[in-house]
Amino acid sequence: MSQHAPGPPKQLPASVRKQLLVARMAVERVEFVQAVEEFRIQARPAHMMWQALSGAVLGSMNPVASLLRALSFTRSHPYVGSLLGSGVSFLLRKRLSRAWLLRLLKLGMAGGAMYGAIQFLRKDAAPD
Repeated sequence: MSQHAPGPPKQLPASVRKQLLVARMAVERVEFVQAVEEFRIQARPAHMMWQALSGAVLGSMNPVASLLRALSFTRSHPYVGSLLGSGVSFLLRKRLSRAWLLRLLKLGMAGGAMYGAIQFLRKDAAPD
């Protein structure tokens, strides 16, 4: 087993550190280009509709699952959520936008409550 010598760690020469940084930048550039291309493919409306409809055709008639499948690219692209959050916070700073967003939020909550109540009543009324 090797033991570390006490004291400050030895630093690499400047030329080696520079080469490591250049290599790291090249790798990150390639990964960024690949992520942008994948996002471009998955963010097309036709691709999102195909994902949503393929779930419905294959037997998943749950609208929530279809919506999550249509937006599944956000799992592999976390910056999309950051951009959406920034956009919503920008809109909330504007008085007119805030009023519209609050109305939409209230309608969404009412719709979700109605959907949950209908699902509960269907499950309760189903014969055992």
